Amino acid sequence: MAVEPNLNPPYVAYRTFRTFLESLAISVPDRIDRSVFDSKFSGTATSQINSALRSLKLIDAEGRPSEALRLLAGTQGDQHQKVLEQVLKSYYTPVFRLDLERATKAQFREAMREFGCTESMLIKCETFFIHAAQHAGIALSPYLRSNRKSGARSRSSSRASRNATRQQNTDNGNEAAVSVGVESGAGALTMRELALKVLDKYPDFDPTWSQETQASWLEGMNKLQETFNVRNLVDSQ
Repeated sequence: MAVEPNLNPPYVAYRTFRTFLESLAISVPDRIDRSVFDSKFSGTATSQINSALRSLKLIDAEGRPSEALRLLAGTQGDQHQKVLEQVLKSYYTPVFRLDLERATKAQFREAMREFGCTESMLIKCETFFIHAAQHAGIALSPYLRSNRKSGARSRSSSRASRNATRQQNTDNGNEAAVSVGVESGAGALTMRELALKVLDKYPDFDPTWSQETQASWLEGMNKLQETFNVRNLVDSQ
């Protein structure tokens, strides 16, 4: 089946798309319009879901649901997978010309580009297909599966890096508090200046930190309070 002109491949988050299908399990309406979407779908998500439904021929131009949409909403397990596989094969003709069990990332991208979607949307379109294909039980090559996993690892590494940086900043604040405490014999003015410098460099508390980092931050702040009587110094500014 030819791809409908001016319609991009689905680019909505697949989890959001599945949630919508699940919401139709009780009853599929005569028409899919904005009144069908409840408050758990944002305006952007609603538009993206509608676009996906039209692209996959699950609704027509007037929003009337196809038999395939009724089956997707009303089936589970193997039957649901078979219906989803047929829906994907009907739309993603260029992709299914590939041997998906051996296809490389470059081959997959070349096939997806045949739909004419913009480069800025390409990754989202690819991600939707990969998730949908895996949900349908379609075998994919490790090169395509790793495309999704590497993104997860990258996000995980980024979070770990941020946490490590926060931990280091907190530890640095603790070390500064101890080192300045050694100089407690200095004059009151010098002590105040040193305390304010440490406070200026000490990281602001972030409730998203791990419990270990939060505990370290609190320990460091307690040391500052004990060493410099921080509250009095701040109030005197």
